[in-house]
Amino acid sequence: MVLVNNLVRNGYQPVVFGWVAEQLAAWFPYVRVGRAAEHAGEFDTVIELRPTEQGPTLARSGKTLCLADLPAYHGPRHHMVDRIVDIASTVFELKDVTRSNGLTLPPGVVRRAAASRVVIHPTGSHPEKMWSRAKFLALARSLERLGLKPSFLVAPNEFDAWRDAVAQGHEVNALALGDVAKWIAESDWFIGNDSGLGHLASSIGVPTLTLFMRRGLARSWRPGWGPGEIVLPLNVVPSGKLKERLWKQLLTVRRVMSVFQTLRNSNSTVLSR
Repeated sequence: MVLVNNLVRNGYQPVVFGWVAEQLAAWFPYVRVGRAAEHAGEFDTVIELRPTEQGPTLARSGKTLCLADLPAYHGPRHHMVDRIVDIASTVFELKDVTRSNGLTLPPGVVRRAAASRVVIHPTGSHPEKMWSRAKFLALARSLERLGLKPSFLVAPNEFDAWRDAVAQGHEVNALALGDVAKWIAESDWFIGNDSGLGHLASSIGVPTLTLFMRRGLARSWRPGWGPGEIVLPLNVVPSGKLKERLWKQLLTVRRVMSVFQTLRNSNSTVLSR
């Protein structure tokens, strides 16, 4: 969406495909969202992050431009947003370039409407990046002792696995992506694994705390728009593979709470000005 926003700023009228764009259409009102079956063979240029089955069906030539195949995608700038900005400037030769993805709050969505609510996203698309469930539940109890209101967010197909947490008194919500965005926007903070919802929260401007297994991943993938902190496990093992294997054990609830307090205090300073 950073590239899409920059194309729009420079006079292009891109069409965006995919379920994420469909469910967040209200948050990107300037973007035209399409359905692949209605646009077969229609485009001279089709841009993908990585190859998909759908992409070639949209192109007249049957070929697509994959960003991940471009040298600039693996260039010297570490953060992924900056790499996309470089591509917008150097590959597409756009003149008016920004890091913004253009997300805007729809009418009726009020930032921080639910004061003191802390959204916790305990899942993700890659199990190896997910902190332990028991520690997330312990984190929620620690937040409650501070007078805050932890609120778990999971995907609809994950809710059954979290029913026991509801029985224990925790708030767990399973929402469609558009409703997830509204829920996050109306909250004070967001805590989660390295995942897409952290980027969504950051785009909205909600302060984020993101749990990473390694610093290298955080350098490239930490939420990169609004205020935020990262938290890493204790650096007591020598190799990257060991860090990936042991990070869940080495990252404690106390360590996460300590970094959250730093985020909370810095955010309170900003809000009080």
